[in-house]
Amino acid sequence: MRLLEVFERRGMTTTVFVEGRHGEERPEHVAEIVSRGHELGMHGWAHEQWDSLDADDEEKLARRATEALAGAAGTAPQGFRAPGGARGQRTADLLSSLGYRYDASLGDGMRPSVLQPGLAQVPFVWNGVDGAHYLADPPPPAADVEREWTTALERVGERGGLFVTVCHGFITGADDDRLAAFDRVVGRAQDAGFDILTAGQIAEGVLAR
Repeated sequence: MRLLEVFERRGMTTTVFVEGRHGEERPEHVAEIVSRGHELGMHGWAHEQWDSLDADDEEKLARRATEALAGAAGTAPQGFRAPGGARGQRTADLLSSLGYRYDASLGDGMRPSVLQPGLAQVPFVWNGVDGAHYLADPPPPAADVEREWTTALERVGERGGLFVTVCHGFITGADDDRLAAFDRVVGRAQDAGFDILTAGQIAEGVLAR
């Protein structure tokens, strides 16, 4: 929850992708995300390798995760991010059938698009994922990651596009230096006048075009 505090201190909301099992194991924590004004997304059932699932398992786990999160939060998740960023060829159709509005699994660009009617793609680049930096051996200092991300922001400011950061509570949120560096990146984006949006807000903007 320390990551949420970064946004709340700055008067913003964010998207939190949660494994579906937590809807059953920690329903009060899932409900708290929504009660604090943040957006809830589904992140598989228990961090499965989503692109390796067969059709029956994918549907079973997606439905179970969606129902568990909706039951805990009182509102169904509208977005999905596949664990590890890899999903299958059937995933888009399955998400649409379950009422999802966007898929944020695809790390293949900086411009959102429509995957199919009613379902947007909210992409990311791996440079924006904390684990792509901090899970290296040895991990870089937080100042280096901060520099990478502020440089990416500057490029987006010059060229346009989208820069999505993907931060984990057990990676960025568990280290004071990393959390402070991320806070400064968010502040830098605010000061520069960037639109700081949830994944759902990005998706709805694309689908409304």
